[in-house]
Amino acid sequence: MYLFKIEVDSSEGALTVILAAENEEQAFEEIEQHVERHFLYPPKLNEVAIVEKKRITLGAAYVIETRKG
Repeated sequence: MYLFKIEVDSSEGALTVILAAENEEQAFEEIEQHVERHFLYPPKLNEVAIVEKKRITLGAAYVIETRKG
């Protein structure tokens, strides 16, 4: 099992999604439903890209930078 950091360009703006999946194919299959559940009105997904992939182990994590402003 892997932990994926996925960046999504959508009609609502840029999103970062952290998703656990067995492989890249499963991650891409799951991403849309997770984004849809987050919004009242699901946005259009323009581009989806896996930017990092880590095997799930004790202590595995991602640091997500937030924009100041």
